[in-house]
Amino acid sequence: MVDGSFDIIKKRRIDDVDRISALPESILQHIMSFLPFRDVVRTSVLSKTWEKAWHTFPDIEFDEKLFGQDLRNLLLLGFNELDRGHKRFDQMKRKLLNYWEKVLQSRRWEMTSLRKFTLKTERLSDLEFVHQCIRYAVENNVKVLKLEISLEKDVFYNLPQMVLCLKSITVLKLRGFKLESPGSNVKLSSLRELYLSDVNADVHVVENLVGGCPLIEFLSIEFCGGFKSLKLSGLSKLSIIKVQSNSELEWMTINAPNARSMAVIGPDILSDINIATCKNLKFLGLCTASVVDGWLSNQIPGLPLLEGLNIGLCYELKSIKISSSSLKTLVISSCMNLVEVKFETPNLTKFGYEGEIISFSSGVLSLLETDFYIYSSNIDNEWYVKFVELITKFHGFSKVLNLQSDSGQIAIVPSALRQILPPPLSGVKHLNFAITMPFKSFPIAQVLDGLLWMSPHVQTVSIKLGQYFKTFRFQFSYKEHLLCGEEIKLPVSCWKDCIKKVEIEFISEKMEVIETFNNVDMRTEADSKWYAFEDELLLEKIDKLVSQSQ
Repeated sequence: MVDGSFDIIKKRRIDDVDRISALPESILQHIMSFLPFRDVVRTSVLSKTWEKAWHTFPDIEFDEKLFGQDLRNLLLLGFNELDRGHKRFDQMKRKLLNYWEKVLQSRRWEMTSLRKFTLKTERLSDLEFVHQCIRYAVENNVKVLKLEISLEKDVFYNLPQMVLCLKSITVLKLRGFKLESPGSNVKLSSLRELYLSDVNADVHVVENLVGGCPLIEFLSIEFCGGFKSLKLSGLSKLSIIKVQSNSELEWMTINAPNARSMAVIGPDILSDINIATCKNLKFLGLCTASVVDGWLSNQIPGLPLLEGLNIGLCYELKSIKISSSSLKTLVISSCMNLVEVKFETPNLTKFGYEGEIISFSSGVLSLLETDFYIYSSNIDNEWYVKFVELITKFHGFSKVLNLQSDSGQIAIVPSALRQILPPPLSGVKHLNFAITMPFKSFPIAQVLDGLLWMSPHVQTVSIKLGQYFKTFRFQFSYKEHLLCGEEIKLPVSCWKDCIKKVEIEFISEKMEVIETFNNVDMRTEADSKWYAFEDELLLEKIDKLVSQSQ
């Protein structure tokens, strides 16, 4: 009996041992890396082992979104509580800043090499505290430095020069700062990635900053001001470039011979873009830039490795003429003054177009997929004729065709026109149709009838009601001997006589909002149901099925 009691006591003592704290510090810090930063700080009170692990933990993240939820809630107070809310806001702001300062002070006793330091704040900007954070990060040879602050409108925090001489840094992200002339003192010899957002600087400062990063591979300059031109050269390592919405930018020249991807997004005064030396460019995106027809026809042939080209909201373009043997993907969207597109792209596999009906011409294509979102504000018989002529040009070139419409009306070609027009998509095997405004939608059975007229003997049809997260997928089996033959020569297709069986999958998606401590995620759950019909009352049964699913 005594021996048995001793064994039980011994077992309890073994179970009570804190085995996690006995792990090596590197493993404890690996565990800490999966926790929200506020919880990382809390681990310091668990034991002396955890406290030591915290003091040398290489990542620090001061993010208002993680710590300041109560502060943001105060800003949503009604007008009657505004004065009282401001007092509480100031009190909580000071409390939070004191807490962050204590975190920094607790770590100063044991200097260590920092892997990452992040400061993100929109309403808590305290210039002295910002300077403390920067000084601490620099003193500890930080590798990844992210500083994102917001002061009053058009008010910027001057970035200390010591940041631009930090040889250890590999990633630098700045938002809400003013950059002053560093002269020739920029020595970011290890920097690989540079992000500038909402930064104020003149052109010489920006060019000297980027020029002082000989190993830079990624560059993003967006929503910045203070410069009308941008000339970047000598960037042999630069691979990815993003220039977006820099309000005063009118012209730019980029000399980056090894760049692979470039996105240029506005402003609309940006009219002169020189990328002639970027011979290794594989992807180019242009949006809201004032480039003209001649720019495309001159620049694109000089990019022999270009595989992807996206052009959007470029209102100065009227005629797009592209010749490229390397191009595989071409997307043109919302260029409102465009009247024609001509392309000689024998290796193009995907083409997308959004806009009004315009003239298209091309050489031989072998498209795997084609996307069309045709604007349809005023639909009449003349519009339908032009629409059918347009998509007919792609029926033999594309195996998959994706159509998008506000209401589905574009698919419902009037019966009188079906008597005189040939089915435009007789070669398409897979047809996907998305209705973006389902509350305006025509009956699904009518839309399906129109799509089957367009593409008789299609193998699959998908109709998606975008805002309702509902999708109908139809898979068709045809009779062994088609009454109308494989080649559709008659104007009216007789799909009703040719279909043997249709299998229908109805997919209903539900969106669920999941709130975690530091984030809000959306999770989608899909529910599928299958149906099969084999008789001639196909449309009537589909119409009933759709009604039951509403």
